[in-house]
Amino acid sequence: MKLKSFALTSLTLCFAAICGTPSVQAATLTTIVDGVSNARGVSFGPDGSLYVAEPGIGGDGNCQPSPSTLFQPICAGNSGSLVKVASDGTTQRLFNNFESIAEQPSGNQGAGIQDVQFDSQGNAYLLTGFAGYPGNRDLESLNLGAKFPIPDQQLITFPPSTPDKVLNTPLLAQLFKADLNTGEVESIFDFGKYEITNNPDGGDVVTNPFDLTVSGDTAYVVDGGGNTAYKVKLDGSESEAIAIPKKILSASSLPPLPPGQELPPGLVDILPGGNIAIQSVPTGGTIGPDGALYVAEYSGFPYPENESRIFRIGEDGNPEVFLDGFTQITDLTFDDQGNLLVLQFGDDSQLKGDLRFLPGSLIKVAPDLTRTTLVAAGEGLESSAGIDIGPDGQIYITKRGVGPELGSVVRVDGIVTEKVPEPASLVGLLTLASVGATGAIAKRKRQDKLGEELLPKAETV
Repeated sequence: MKLKSFALTSLTLCFAAICGTPSVQAATLTTIVDGVSNARGVSFGPDGSLYVAEPGIGGDGNCQPSPSTLFQPICAGNSGSLVKVASDGTTQRLFNNFESIAEQPSGNQGAGIQDVQFDSQGNAYLLTGFAGYPGNRDLESLNLGAKFPIPDQQLITFPPSTPDKVLNTPLLAQLFKADLNTGEVESIFDFGKYEITNNPDGGDVVTNPFDLTVSGDTAYVVDGGGNTAYKVKLDGSESEAIAIPKKILSASSLPPLPPGQELPPGLVDILPGGNIAIQSVPTGGTIGPDGALYVAEYSGFPYPENESRIFRIGEDGNPEVFLDGFTQITDLTFDDQGNLLVLQFGDDSQLKGDLRFLPGSLIKVAPDLTRTTLVAAGEGLESSAGIDIGPDGQIYITKRGVGPELGSVVRVDGIVTEKVPEPASLVGLLTLASVGATGAIAKRKRQDKLGEELLPKAETV
């Protein structure tokens, strides 16, 4: 269905008329809704309503050091919600005052409600993040964590909380079936407990579920803290965790440190021969035209430019590099023509600027692997976090995904024509050959039309 024009509400919002393809060199970004704090995933419900996840700004509760903030404390509060913009223009916040953690006093880098997606029957599923050691979540998790090992470097850099300092946020780091009318949630999978008891990537015991895709009877979740992709049956009966491998770089990519300072233990792995291994930090997942799961990474410290990868996970469950040469990807999806849309949080390393306003971009990868920049850095996609294609076939993006009330959802109108040569990728070429240029619809983040079956396949991170 087409989305109707929206009226002005307590949150600034607007819809422009659906236009034909404009003959312009730069895209136009139309703001749909703004005023969202630490905005994350964007999606559409069965009735055409737009939803944007609002993790919130934490609060004045207990705090924990977080790898996501280079070990600066993030503190708990009840400031999260799910922002709904109905097709008639009505805007409201659901799950208001939901559990949230964020830096204080800035309110940046929030974790809470991360994403909402729908199955083919119109049921809603809610994903919550965490961004830290899951034993700090509540007393039950802390007691569970005491029974399982924690790496020595983690004990030095960000040890578990004491019982009186746990965050008291039991709803975080979970997947729920959600009733959007009553606000009731039913837990399907607990990523915090799974990370404690299994630690799939074998590194630090950290979880931060970041992105959700629902396909058929399965939820696919990308955990940026645990460096893991999950496949979870929607009835909770089965689950599978797939670790995403680290990236090997030259140690020369590390930024210079002030005199007398050293890297915190465990931030990177120092390897023989002058190399380092950095964490993947996967942040986006989508189902491809071939039914495989495609997972994109942000890349951990030192957040190198042009080193982020996209993995393909097929039926064998092995993550293989499909494409590389990107920078700080936060999300991706396929359109109806089989093009892969890649959203970059920033084209520059986050060490080079204000995390709230990094110049991000949107890149289209055609089935023949040709890359076209649809929205270039500096054209309005600052620090973008989520992407989806609406019922009208248009691209919708959450931007300014860091900071209190800075976030918004914009619609991309128009295109650019700049093409970027595709780096050689044997794996990518082989995979493309197996996929074929079918132009099939690959869905991805949003549900298919109600009553149609979503493609059942794998995911990864």
